[in-house]
Amino acid sequence: MILFILLAGISSCSRTSKFPKIEGQTMGTTYHIKYSQKNIELSSEEVNAKVAELLKNINLSMSTYIKSSEISKFNSDPSLEWRSASKEILKVTSKALSIGELTAGSYDPTIGPLVNLWGFGPNGKRVVPSDDKIQEAMKSVGLSMISLDLDKKLWKKNNAKVYVDLSSLAKGYGVDEVASLLEELGTTDYMVEIGGEVRTSGTKLGHPWKIAIESPDIENPTKSYPKVLSLNNAALATSGNYRNFFTQSNKNYSHTINFKTGSPVAHTLASVSVVNSGSCMDADAWATALMSLGYEEGIKLAEKLKLSAYFIYKLDTQKNFIAKGTTEFNKLFK
Repeated sequence: MILFILLAGISSCSRTSKFPKIEGQTMGTTYHIKYSQKNIELSSEEVNAKVAELLKNINLSMSTYIKSSEISKFNSDPSLEWRSASKEILKVTSKALSIGELTAGSYDPTIGPLVNLWGFGPNGKRVVPSDDKIQEAMKSVGLSMISLDLDKKLWKKNNAKVYVDLSSLAKGYGVDEVASLLEELGTTDYMVEIGGEVRTSGTKLGHPWKIAIESPDIENPTKSYPKVLSLNNAALATSGNYRNFFTQSNKNYSHTINFKTGSPVAHTLASVSVVNSGSCMDADAWATALMSLGYEEGIKLAEKLKLSAYFIYKLDTQKNFIAKGTTEFNKLFK
């Protein structure tokens, strides 16, 4: 969900630029990176090659759209035996399960059967399924459906039809990995964005990175950026419902699934943005988790956990969207 725009001048990729931009495609979306080349000996083309290779490997681990990926092999194999898992898969899945516990299961990496059933994954068509099919898919969804052994680097299914989907935090993980790569190459001034998930460090030629959160006001695109953030040494991720949906019988069905009903969420929360000082993966996962909870439950949990979150929602009695940040968000962005 691309709910972000970089509000800064961007130069083209070149060997001579002091702040080059590199870009490409990954995870079914695009990436854009700007960084200071001051302490990096490699050209921007060489840096981009390293970034592309890194993201390719993450895709080969976590993409459900690649049949030969590590996660696809896991999903297609009905075996309930322990099997080896990469450190990347274990790290991301472990984070997903821990956030799932904090949300009482509203956020769940095993939601894949329902995502596919409603046509929002690599399998299935975007039509409203029967109640029987929903109930059948729900039998293989739940935090207890998979087990991890982090010490032995193993994972296993506890139900043969389990389908793990890490798309809600894989882009954030990719952002973090690219940021680590840039730091290894020698820069501390950069902006990394993959599919709208962003992480910044340092400044752009002495100026703070300006990132805007998009509003759901599609009919008035010139008014679609209500909040501009000076994002310094932090990550920002947004989850929203108003772009990825389908319509049937004059009713919209969003891609965020309610695990309790097995159907798309029906609340009036349009988007949630989360800022995290240390991890874009965490921000990415929490944006989806809070989105799945809806405004009232989401902001309550965000306040309890002291998350920096920004909600855009509607009241049933109002036509216009309302924006509200948590206490921690308002401390950072007044």
